[in-house]
Amino acid sequence: MGISIKELTANNSSVINKLIAIESEAFGEGGLNYWGIVPMIYHGAVYVIFMDKEPVGLVEYMRDIRQSTTAYLYGLAIAKEYRKQGLASKLLEYSLSKISKQGIQKVVLTVDPNNESAIYLYQNKFGFKQVEYRKNEYGIGEDRLIMELEF
Repeated sequence: MGISIKELTANNSSVINKLIAIESEAFGEGGLNYWGIVPMIYHGAVYVIFMDKEPVGLVEYMRDIRQSTTAYLYGLAIAKEYRKQGLASKLLEYSLSKISKQGIQKVVLTVDPNNESAIYLYQNKFGFKQVEYRKNEYGIGEDRLIMELEF
């Protein structure tokens, strides 16, 4: 079982279609579609984790236009059948290392306050701090915790 991680830097439709399916599985209608992921590839950063050359997860970042040393972690998703294998940790560790070398000093993200496994990953494994709670951030009943990590 060969695991590799790469930054996606071009529009590769076969990979992108698989990543959109992973996004949809993880986030429903809130996941990236073709119209969202392609600009993210060219103007943000998309890192993909592969299992035997098959894409099984991704993480996306965008730079904050108001604070150029801050990045927003837009999404992190692993295909359902590959969860609970440490792949999210590997992907997050790799991608945080890469963006910190690009002048990023802080990463901000939002997470569903009921998503205990994501909160545990961000907080306990990577040191993100909870800085704010936003009620109805993405509509009625879609509350979010705001978390930050400073390098």
